[in-house]
Amino acid sequence: MSRSIGRQSVLSSINLQVGESSIVAVIGPNGAGKTTLMECIAGLQPHAGIVEIEGSAVAPGLRNRHIFYQPDQVLPYPDHGVYSTLLFFQSMLLSGKERLEEIIDRLKLEGVLSKSAKELSRGYQKRLLIAIGLLSSTPLLLLDEPFEGLDIKQTREVVSILADERAKGRTLILSIHQIIDAQRIADEFLLLSQGKVLGGGSLDYLRQQAGLSEGNLEDVFVALT
Repeated sequence: MSRSIGRQSVLSSINLQVGESSIVAVIGPNGAGKTTLMECIAGLQPHAGIVEIEGSAVAPGLRNRHIFYQPDQVLPYPDHGVYSTLLFFQSMLLSGKERLEEIIDRLKLEGVLSKSAKELSRGYQKRLLIAIGLLSSTPLLLLDEPFEGLDIKQTREVVSILADERAKGRTLILSIHQIIDAQRIADEFLLLSQGKVLGGGSLDYLRQQAGLSEGNLEDVFVALT
């Protein structure tokens, strides 16, 4: 997959294979192309290349049947109450009431349900966006910066929730710029820099690519840059 704007290459020859019931973290600094890649996969930006699901190419306009993409910092209906917003998405995404209550409980949103979305702190806004993504039933969920604005405890709670989604058979692609958060949750990684792939695969495989016998994901990223 490639994406250019005018003469500028934003993504260059990105090849990403994602297995079922897995979590893949797309890692890179700001400006690496993470969000652009997510939007291309979701069919929201024009691009060269194809997206295949279960061996068949899927046109951009049909990808929402298989993929739900939750962008970062795009707050829906900021003047509306949190609970009314969640009820709207529950209805639109054909999710059950029990599922909604479960998500509210696990993301600890009970105390802010009567507030408008724009009144929420950055952390609660992020939890609201994650809740909307979880209400979808698509087999592939894309979350842009799911841990941005969360403290350490909240991040661990969201990690547990997303791991449970994987255990239920769902596949997740997460755009993450904090390497420690990515290593905490992902099965495989795609390392990006300036729209190009530095490496991809499991941590063990990335160590081999980087020529390291040991080391964490940060060590690998530094070695490959």
